[in-house]
Amino acid sequence: MPQDNLSAGQEPGCELPSGFKLLQGQYQIERPLISGGFGITYLARDSLERRVVIKECFPAGLCRRDGTDVKPEAMGQAKAYRTILRAFLREAQWLAKSQHPGIAQVHQVFKENQTAYIAMECIDGLDLLTVREEQPERLTGAVLKQILDQALDVLGCIHKLGILHRDISPDNFLLDKQGKLTLIDFGAACGSRGKDSSGASAVMAVKDGYSAHELYQPELPHRPVCDLYALGATFYYLITGEAPPHSQLRLQAVMAGDPDPCKPLLGRAWDVDPALLATVDVALSVLPAERFQSAQDWAEALAECAETEDAASPEPVQACSQAAEPDGGLVAAIADLVARTNGSLTPGQPRAARTVQAPPASCLEPQAQPLVNIFGEPVTDLEAWLQEEDAIARRRKNAPAAEHPPAAADGSTEQQQSFAGRLRKILGRRPGSLAPVRN
Repeated sequence: MPQDNLSAGQEPGCELPSGFKLLQGQYQIERPLISGGFGITYLARDSLERRVVIKECFPAGLCRRDGTDVKPEAMGQAKAYRTILRAFLREAQWLAKSQHPGIAQVHQVFKENQTAYIAMECIDGLDLLTVREEQPERLTGAVLKQILDQALDVLGCIHKLGILHRDISPDNFLLDKQGKLTLIDFGAACGSRGKDSSGASAVMAVKDGYSAHELYQPELPHRPVCDLYALGATFYYLITGEAPPHSQLRLQAVMAGDPDPCKPLLGRAWDVDPALLATVDVALSVLPAERFQSAQDWAEALAECAETEDAASPEPVQACSQAAEPDGGLVAAIADLVARTNGSLTPGQPRAARTVQAPPASCLEPQAQPLVNIFGEPVTDLEAWLQEEDAIARRRKNAPAAEHPPAAADGSTEQQQSFAGRLRKILGRRPGSLAPVRN
């Protein structure tokens, strides 16, 4: 379960006391666990003596406790309180919709004391923020790879359901003693197939160092790449012990042509699989188009790197502990086969000493045929002959129509007029460009 972490923003005594009963005695509060900006989480027991977690909607600074009831701090804050209360109930809907082993299951949602409560499964584990601060030795390279696979599986599930978490961070993942990871706190969740109309969503969805820059700008679309950026930032913290630089500062630096203040993980001395480091760097890309577009893309990139490493690894060579004793019968059979084979060969020079006879020159190249005119006479001056052919074509073209019959077709006329030109093109010559060639 999450460790006790009561927020300094909550007034002393605002939590429900131990032994307090809810829903007509069905749940009994044992002690508060976490007090955040929008609610208080308690450890409790149900009527069957099972341990459960109960989350109460209690936005700090907007409400106060009047006896057992929760009321707005002032009349002007009533609208904001109702908005957050609606978002709290919507969180319960997202949780109930997300059926996955890596998500705490909702038992019941109810209204009481002028506020709302969510009773859910109790996860016996520590959040990753506490694990990194107090038990960093647990986060070995193998464990990081294992929890990354689980986190991608959870995010892939909720994204397929059309849900964006928008608050992925180390304190919203619980890790139990068996290494099982659980995603919690869907208070900032929204639908990925439609714009969230909640007035408080922009406030609830950002967490400096972990939120992508798109979440700071309500006019930009919120897509699964926002959650993947936050997951990359979470693993950046787990590896380095520090959250990445603010995403808006990174965006300003990149747009100005300055170096990205977030240093890549790959290439530095971490005792972590380089493939994991490289994929985290990709997920932390400033521009959304350069990140993984889905959790499946990220998982496939990791799997592809693993296959490449396996293919590159040499097969282990097993040395024989003892040389095999030669078989006398086999040795005799091989010697007889070699003798009979050699007996049929004609002695000669080694292959390297043999002289290779070159084929006659007539076989290597066809002899060039002399160029002749239409009468079969050899052409001794090629350039002069081409010019003469051009002159004949011009005279035919300029002659009166009565002197020669019209051409049968346009194609034949064009053929006569361009024959010398096409021949010159074949021979690679231009008029007057080369000296006459004589045989």
